[in-house]
Amino acid sequence: MRDEDPPERVLRGVSLRAGQGEFIALLGRTGAGKTTLCLSFNGLVPQATGGVIRGRVLVRGRDTRRFPPASFARDVGMVFQDPESQLFQLTVEDEIAFGLENLGVPSDEIDRRIDWALSLVGMEGFRRRSPRQLSGGQMQRIAIAAALAPRPAMLVLDEPTAHLDPRGKAEVFQTLDRLRHTLHTTTIMATQDIEWIARGASRLAVLREGQITSWDVNEWPSHGVRTLCEWGVGAPQIARLVSALRPASPNAHRLPLTVPEAARILSPARWRSRGSHPSSSSPAAPSPRPIVTIERLSFAYPNGVRALVDVSLRFHAGEYIALVGPNGAGKSTLARLIMGLLRPTEGRVQVRGHDTQVTPVPRLAHIVGYAFQNPDHQIFASTVREEIAFGPQNMGWPAQDVQKAVDEMLGRFHLESLADVPPAVLGYGLRRKVAIAAIAAARPDVLILDEPTGGLDWATANELLDFLDELNDRGTTVVLITHEMTIVAERAQRSIVLVDGQMIFDGTPRELFSRPDVLEAASLYSPPVTRLAYALNAPPEVSPVLTVDEFLRAWAGGPHHER
Repeated sequence: MRDEDPPERVLRGVSLRAGQGEFIALLGRTGAGKTTLCLSFNGLVPQATGGVIRGRVLVRGRDTRRFPPASFARDVGMVFQDPESQLFQLTVEDEIAFGLENLGVPSDEIDRRIDWALSLVGMEGFRRRSPRQLSGGQMQRIAIAAALAPRPAMLVLDEPTAHLDPRGKAEVFQTLDRLRHTLHTTTIMATQDIEWIARGASRLAVLREGQITSWDVNEWPSHGVRTLCEWGVGAPQIARLVSALRPASPNAHRLPLTVPEAARILSPARWRSRGSHPSSSSPAAPSPRPIVTIERLSFAYPNGVRALVDVSLRFHAGEYIALVGPNGAGKSTLARLIMGLLRPTEGRVQVRGHDTQVTPVPRLAHIVGYAFQNPDHQIFASTVREEIAFGPQNMGWPAQDVQKAVDEMLGRFHLESLADVPPAVLGYGLRRKVAIAAIAAARPDVLILDEPTGGLDWATANELLDFLDELNDRGTTVVLITHEMTIVAERAQRSIVLVDGQMIFDGTPRELFSRPDVLEAASLYSPPVTRLAYALNAPPEVSPVLTVDEFLRAWAGGPHHER
């Protein structure tokens, strides 16, 4: 907030109690105040952020307004939404050791704690790597390890899984579950990851219009699904499916949240007769000349880490491509090479026939737009309006066309009220929206988005994806780097899988989710509804089922409509 801005009330009379060993998932729309609430648990709000706080926050009986944030280091471990803002040491082991040294932990114990924390997040071989040389998902794992190492009584995590691959998410939730049962660690996690928290949390707390509503995760009837979707938070795919299959009522029994639970409820399986295979999502016929050509591409960073090895690809106009793979697979590196921000070690990249080795980045930017995984690598202007206007202005558009594009993006992303606010002071999710709006405003022929839905609520993410569908229908080539397999299944026409810098798969999403060997190699999981169909022995003419609608069409009797 700027000094000239009037005070804005973020939280209104919020009351929340967290018991020892409890896991509370904090949900809410982008900008609902989740980060503000998280930062209040160790006094960073208001001591570091400014502002006025009424009421009080007590941690082990101590008022967070009356003690410095550092004094809560043994009690509260904090993982911020942006891992880069938290990591500052030269090596991973120094990063984890820093907090332990400040707490006076003996050196031999520090060494053991480093190994222990890294093993919990699957980063054992990275002790001497620089955090700055890691992918966004790998940095997130290190930030979590650094928070775990002091073994605090309470962990506060702000979107800790937003940039993790599916297996990494599973490991984080398994770790938190072990900590709850072995060390009785209390966990509060702000998240949009509704699929995972439904299986890991003991209680849900939803922030809406500055106020909080909470309920036990075991009390999730059909009307709860409707409510969460109306609030823009969304509900787990399995709960939405089963809710559609049976009538909802205020007294409905608890809905299943996991595949095994749903399989028990829906057995015996009732699939339609042969010939009911859902229509495949297939790409349109490619244009004769590719818009991006990648030939025998390899790339190594100055420290010797080989990020890409002998990759050959072609992107055509109008394709919708999902680029997937585990953290550190080389996805973001490939995007930067296409943009000309990096230069190939071997091979070449051509964009509309322009070799990126010799073509200036501004010229390539007329053809390819790239929204970074971290919006702070991209935003720089004094206001949101100026940020969005920069691309069209830089391309020499007439003033009236620039204004029209800015107004369109402000409206499309619901940023009108923030048009004259510096983007740097906005929350992480809002900064991400601004960054994407700024790239889309220039209407590039190819739009590459790196984890664009990370940190966005369910409703906002779907608004963004609907916008990308519209651009794709108008001929824009969309390349989506994502770990969200439901998005791949529901939206993409083509899926490309990278593992250890090598391409191991290139085909349709339906083909991908028919390949358990590829999914295992890439640390990926099928969408819950796909796994449920397999668990219920869906016949070959139906499998793999990719979406809730496909499941409902293939399931005998179809959905039961609410009365």
